[in-house]
Amino acid sequence: IDDPLFILSARQIQSHPFDFYGFNVNWDGREAPMATLAPNPPLAAYYLALVASLFGWSEIALHAGFLLPALAVVLGTYQLARRFGANPVAAALVTITAPVFVVTSTSVMCDTMMLALWVWSVFFWVEGLAQQTAWRLAVAGILMAACSLTKYFGMSLVPLLLMYALLERRKVGGWAVYLLLPVLALLSYQWMAHQLY
Repeated sequence: IDDPLFILSARQIQSHPFDFYGFNVNWDGREAPMATLAPNPPLAAYYLALVASLFGWSEIALHAGFLLPALAVVLGTYQLARRFGANPVAAALVTITAPVFVVTSTSVMCDTMMLALWVWSVFFWVEGLAQQTAWRLAVAGILMAACSLTKYFGMSLVPLLLMYALLERRKVGGWAVYLLLPVLALLSYQWMAHQLY
């Protein structure tokens, strides 16, 4: 039901890329600033603006563009299942046929995009800890930041992956630095949004 808000934000981003919520919208019978109506950071709207600039504003183009994050969710679920010794094909099939996933993955809202970034953040974090590779942990941190800038709920990855790392490593190590990336990204966004709106 919130698809129009994302489309309106994407149109605003195309004409004013640094003023993403700087317009008014009539959403519930009265005109109000978009900044007061937008419940999430604008990364999904930026993605939508990119899709529209490449393929146009048709309904087919916009929905097709949002199938890419849905595919990323399925592939990420496959990789995580394989990593933890579960049946990856079954995990992918259960994901792709879940009714809520089918409904949300065909919208142009931020939920499926956030889930794709979430799943791949977890995958790279788990792999980075297991193989002790800084680049995988850095990718996980960047994906966590993007996840948080897509939907605020993405920040719950920080305590989740902190606890996972503490249970795996039994002490705080250099890996903890990468958990600061999403925190710094969201704080920066909040400061910027406060200055703008």
